[in-house]
Amino acid sequence: MKPKLLWLILVLMLVPATGYAEHSSFEKMGVVPPKTYQPAPDFVAKNLEGEDVKLSDFKGKVILLNFWATWCGACLEEMSSMQKLYSTLGADGVEVLAVSIDRWNEDRIQEYVKNNKLTFPVLLDQEQKVRKKYHVMGLPTSYLIDGDGKIRGYASGARAWNSADSQSLFMSLKSDDSIDALPHDVLPQIDRFSMRKDQAHH
Repeated sequence: MKPKLLWLILVLMLVPATGYAEHSSFEKMGVVPPKTYQPAPDFVAKNLEGEDVKLSDFKGKVILLNFWATWCGACLEEMSSMQKLYSTLGADGVEVLAVSIDRWNEDRIQEYVKNNKLTFPVLLDQEQKVRKKYHVMGLPTSYLIDGDGKIRGYASGARAWNSADSQSLFMSLKSDDSIDALPHDVLPQIDRFSMRKDQAHH
């Protein structure tokens, strides 16, 4: 068999397996991959210390970008799993950013973070600017962003972010050095950024 033909056969055998592996980990967590990998919209938001934080400050890390509010019961339920994920994989380059869309409850946010010993960054989006950039319709909503700053997945509703499947998913994103090589045709053809702004949750 000619070397070039052998190489082609090996590529056809291995590349789809990689794609299906990623699809499987996303599917187990109920995370929807976009049709194309687009850059995550950059933003600036205040943290609980009143400092400006930019999404682009975290480039090079895999990010769980979570939108939540203190009045959202499901949001609060998944916070402990987000903290466990951060504690487990933070040293490996996985970051958690929790964007609160509460309009007036900053004291309540501070109290919740303190009482639950949350150590990942919590950001304030009181004017709903970041929420609108990401077309968030309901809570909780999460986006997975890779080290190149591209959105790799979307999750609507609470998740067990500290599960083995979740950790596997984040580590696969961290180790993925060639996302453009993945066979996108095996992924669901859904692009969450086609959502209309006027459908966003208020």
